[in-house]
Amino acid sequence: MNTNARLGPAEYVDKLMNLQVPGYKGEPNGRVKISAYLSGNPMFGGAANANLLSSYMRTITTRHADGTFNRPGFSRIFNGQGDRDNFVAAMTLINNYQDEFKAEKALAKYFKNDNFLQAMIDDNCFGLDCVGFVGGWVVEACLESAFVNRRPLDFAALFQPVKSLTEVTDNSVIMMTSGLHIQVIDYVKARDGNRSITVDLCQSTAGGPQTNVGVTIHSGGGSYLPVGPFRAAMADPKEKEAWAADNADRATKGEKPRDFETYLRSKLTQSGVKFGYMGGAIFIVTPNGNPRTPMAGSVYIGNGGVTVGPPM
Repeated sequence: MNTNARLGPAEYVDKLMNLQVPGYKGEPNGRVKISAYLSGNPMFGGAANANLLSSYMRTITTRHADGTFNRPGFSRIFNGQGDRDNFVAAMTLINNYQDEFKAEKALAKYFKNDNFLQAMIDDNCFGLDCVGFVGGWVVEACLESAFVNRRPLDFAALFQPVKSLTEVTDNSVIMMTSGLHIQVIDYVKARDGNRSITVDLCQSTAGGPQTNVGVTIHSGGGSYLPVGPFRAAMADPKEKEAWAADNADRATKGEKPRDFETYLRSKLTQSGVKFGYMGGAIFIVTPNGNPRTPMAGSVYIGNGGVTVGPPM
């Protein structure tokens, strides 16, 4: 991985909030915002509207012998991990063939709005998940040459988990110890030794890509999910038998059943642990900031030694 970033995380958020679609008449000035969270994972809402749009788009491009679907990485825009160029390409196509998209009953509602592309985004036809956001920033910052579909904790291979808040810098990556979310620090604004830091935090979560200004992170340990045992348990038939028995017991108590992954996370997560995955310290992200970060709790922080250089 390169360590000279050509683009800071907050700059990347700004670019996602300011996409120019050639020939588009929507306001303001033909620009749209990727202002939605979208995930192909049903556990995080799925991508039903995006998949529906994909189906109609494939039909229309085939009808016109249009090669947009053949662009590298184009299909990722429908599962929350697309890049800016492909977002613009897709929306340019919709604008160019808008009469045909409008004729589709399931899509007609969007065209009641003059800014129909933004209406599609707001209804989760386009968007980014947390990995799509951080992985996209890594590529646009020229830290890597191509997008890699990783799980959040897999970024620890690029950004080594630190053992102290004193090691945290701008462009450090924050990985939830649960393995369910990833964020990136744009700027470390204040430090209180190894006790706490205040940062501007960038991520895609509820509300889509965003910069959360003035978020506090504390040291001292937190919740820990042992990654290796958890991943092994996910494939263990005996654990699935135990899960079925647990749900049967919950039913006798009038409690709602849990899916397998939720059951395992509850069973294996430990509290009050200071160090965890790859020897990294466990910190706590406070649910504060402006806007308030919706993703708080126990995290690892990885430092890749990344600095921001002049834009290319």
